[in-house]
Amino acid sequence: MPAAAAAPAAAAATAPADADAPTAEAAAQEPGAEAAPVTDPEEAERLAAQREAEEKEAAEREARLQRLMQKIAAHSDFATMKDSVRSMQKISRSEKAHARALTGEISNDIAMTGKLLRLVNAAFYSSAGGGSITSMERAVALMGFQTIGMVASSLMLFERLPKTADGNRLRQEFGRAQMAALLAHELCNSSKHIEGAYLNALFQNLGSMLAGMHFAEDTAAIEARLQEEGLVEGEPAWHDKREKLARQQWGLGFEEIGVEVAKSWGWPESVRAAMRSLPPSSLERPAGPEEYQRVLCTAANRLAGDLLRLPGGGTAEEKAEARKACVQRFAAEMGVPLSLDPEVLPGVVEQVKLVWDDLAKALGFDPVPAPAAKGKPADKGSDKAAAAKPGAKAPEPAAAKPVAPAKAPEAAPAPARAPVPAAAANPVMAEALSAALERVSDLVLSGAPAAKLLQLCMKEMHEALQLQRVIVCLRDPASGGLRGRMGLGERAQELAPVFDIPLKPPSELFGLLCSKGADTLISDASDPVIAQRLPPWYAKQVRAQTFVLLPMVAGEQVLGAFYGDQAEAGRLQIGERELRLLKTLRNQVVMAMRFGGAAPG
Repeated sequence: MPAAAAAPAAAAATAPADADAPTAEAAAQEPGAEAAPVTDPEEAERLAAQREAEEKEAAEREARLQRLMQKIAAHSDFATMKDSVRSMQKISRSEKAHARALTGEISNDIAMTGKLLRLVNAAFYSSAGGGSITSMERAVALMGFQTIGMVASSLMLFERLPKTADGNRLRQEFGRAQMAALLAHELCNSSKHIEGAYLNALFQNLGSMLAGMHFAEDTAAIEARLQEEGLVEGEPAWHDKREKLARQQWGLGFEEIGVEVAKSWGWPESVRAAMRSLPPSSLERPAGPEEYQRVLCTAANRLAGDLLRLPGGGTAEEKAEARKACVQRFAAEMGVPLSLDPEVLPGVVEQVKLVWDDLAKALGFDPVPAPAAKGKPADKGSDKAAAAKPGAKAPEPAAAKPVAPAKAPEAAPAPARAPVPAAAANPVMAEALSAALERVSDLVLSGAPAAKLLQLCMKEMHEALQLQRVIVCLRDPASGGLRGRMGLGERAQELAPVFDIPLKPPSELFGLLCSKGADTLISDASDPVIAQRLPPWYAKQVRAQTFVLLPMVAGEQVLGAFYGDQAEAGRLQIGERELRLLKTLRNQVVMAMRFGGAAPG
């Protein structure tokens, strides 16, 4: 599911509109609008002077931008990379493109192909049988042209870093960006945003990487100035002052440089918008859907920086304790805006650290954290944030909360993991799902129609989870909701037509979960909180006490859902790894439906 497009901040500090300006001025700014006549000579002169100043400022900014881009483009490596990236973007936008076309564009360098596959496995499939993506064709089939192309772009940038002290520092910066991307992917609790979480967190600091490559002395001077002023890296004040100093030096901030280069590479507006950092509008309530992904990626970058600035000495246990304390401070500040579970967060971060260590060895960026600035504890910013809310109660673990419809439109995205109770790992189930993943992946690569993929996925879920029944619901063009179309298991064919799920607006639990793309396991459907949200037809005819629901969502459109159940409460237990395998299985079908045509009617 692609990232939700967030409105980008203005790229330049243009003069603000005069709130008291007359209607004639506003009308003059509308294309094709006729300005009301201005009879006051002084007012007409003022308006003319204002327009002239705005035009001059816009021209000066454009000239600064062109000079800056010319300096960057003067490097031969950048020009070569730009051609490669634009070629990959052209392939990814073509409806007739084949996986082999993009593969050929990337696979000219065999060593790079191997590194790219290692990166893909670590970044997207480490929890779902990581290492199983062994060819570029398979990677493209699972993740799509554009995602693979952008991941390849990040690797090409890394490969072009100079073999100097500045290059080594930028390799550490690339490593930090990779950790931020892995964290964003793991912490994302919205299936509508998870597809873009990794990429957007990775590229939020593209401008810093480019500036460090092409304007190393200027960048070092800016960072020295920040250190002299005692600002702590990662804090909002540090970020704002850094952007201000960059604009004074080059006419554009670090983030703006990244956005402009991404634009020249042909990256879509939704990605460029998400590259701009964004702190939460409030620490006391969940981030709204329109800001969630940018807030998540910004927070992940900050957490990655805090973790890598921790002291490097001590035993493994002491280092783990230091990371845990750092994560707890992060949870105290960002737990509510990002709807995080503080109980499981340290474990998630430790898993990311293991993946990141392996990735560092494979790609060759330095896994050793850079020392914190002298006299500036790495966790000062987090301590200050935690101290700002003395006695604040940590967010209640998400898994303990019942699933219930959001009460307001500004509520945060529905957590994709929260409704799934923690369960012990089930090696048998995991092995069955891993084998199922291979079979479905092979069918995707063969170009099989959506109906055949749905049938196979339904069969694999039924066997791997030992479900009573599985039902596939698909979008009904007439109603705009979902209708049961096929089923497997006890009375599944008979019950499939009963599934009628309105989406606009969702009137009960199934519709709410599907519209929010929330992968959900209900352990006891007889719980009063759950039972009152279920549709009448479920209580009368289906009557299963345990069920799992996996919506199929592409962007903002709900394509369908997989439903599977057991007759008795608590009979279905799904661990974290098994859940990720299930989601990956579902995602392959969604990808095939997106790029292979409409779902079967």
